[in-house]
Amino acid sequence: MKTSEEKIQDYIDGLLKGEELIAFEQELATDPQLSEQLKLHKEVQSILARRMNSSEHELRTHLHEAATAHRRPEGNNKSKSLYRILIPILAAACIVVVVKFFSNTSSTLYQLPVMESEIVRGAGEAGEYEDAVTFFNSQSFGQAREILDQLINSDTLNVQYKYYQALTYYGEENWSESIAKLEVIADGESVFAREATYYLAAAYTKTNKTGQAILLLQQIKSDDELGRKANKLLKDLQ
Repeated sequence: MKTSEEKIQDYIDGLLKGEELIAFEQELATDPQLSEQLKLHKEVQSILARRMNSSEHELRTHLHEAATAHRRPEGNNKSKSLYRILIPILAAACIVVVVKFFSNTSSTLYQLPVMESEIVRGAGEAGEYEDAVTFFNSQSFGQAREILDQLINSDTLNVQYKYYQALTYYGEENWSESIAKLEVIADGESVFAREATYYLAAAYTKTNKTGQAILLLQQIKSDDELGRKANKLLKDLQ
């Protein structure tokens, strides 16, 4: 029989189906503790998704905040369940810090950005967007795209949705689809145009279009984080 933690993770990953899904959602609606555990799982997954863009100190801070936010008085058996969740997460965090330290710097130039959590338009739409954030940052790109596709259908002018939709294809290494969608955004005038240009260049390198990638990277001239990444990738290609 699955533990509550296993059911929660299966629910986040979209693995619960049929009667099992219905039963879990009914329990979720009536059990505040289960709802709180689900929230914690989502929070820590989001923290770990940011690991490659954070320093070790920042990672420790985020994990400490997550633990503090869900702390309960000693003697409460339910609180022990929450800490059982945090133990493997903390272990995983320690591992990724080490991996980050020894990782090849060039490989990080191709990593996807974190899909930031933020309120978008109406309350219902915001809830769907937050679900997409969770899926995207846990690399469940297909599930994130399903939600983003629905959001795009309801708001065809929202470039934010289209940008992250394009990146779901990038995350799946579906270069042709990601290139086709990123080209449209990179040619536009939205706030996502520069970032789309960068990831379009990165996708071009994956399809041996190095010359086109170089031309795009040369357009990104700024001393911000994106500009520095573009300069590093440009030097690698040249």
